[in-house]
Amino acid sequence: MNFTNYTFTGKHAIRVDQLTSIFDEKSKSILIESITDIYTIAPLIGFLYERRAEIDQENDSETTRNFHSTRDLKDLAFNYRLIMLLDSEYESDPQLRIRKAFKDSETDSADRDRFNSYVRGGVDVLYEKLIEGKSDPDSYIERLHEFLKAVNDRFNSKIDSEEILKLCREISE
Repeated sequence: MNFTNYTFTGKHAIRVDQLTSIFDEKSKSILIESITDIYTIAPLIGFLYERRAEIDQENDSETTRNFHSTRDLKDLAFNYRLIMLLDSEYESDPQLRIRKAFKDSETDSADRDRFNSYVRGGVDVLYEKLIEGKSDPDSYIERLHEFLKAVNDRFNSKIDSEEILKLCREISE
């Protein structure tokens, strides 16, 4: 999958702006450093929260944010593979999930769309949990702390490491 660029549009572009903006003028603090960071973590958040979102193109010409990766693409590829391996709702057959995750050729558009729907769903979750309805710096910090704790709890209960190991063993056989 090509991870070198992605375009956020509509409400997702606006939300990305807010997630990467300074929330405390005094300390110049921000919640998430860059659009690249959002594109890296949002699909995982979307998957963990079982949230996918369609492309929003309202006011598209005014609200487009392009992401061009300059970071190591291994993180993005890892996240894609992880989601393809674990998304049994999308593909029930474990062997097909393995093929989707590790095929060398360009991924098909349905797989790419599925992954990017988790990206947009993750942006929605991040916005709702960290930004929506808050305006003072202390609230942002408190919400960030609560969110990180909730993600940790959800991650540790949602993803079964034994299932991942089982899939990996099937690959080597």
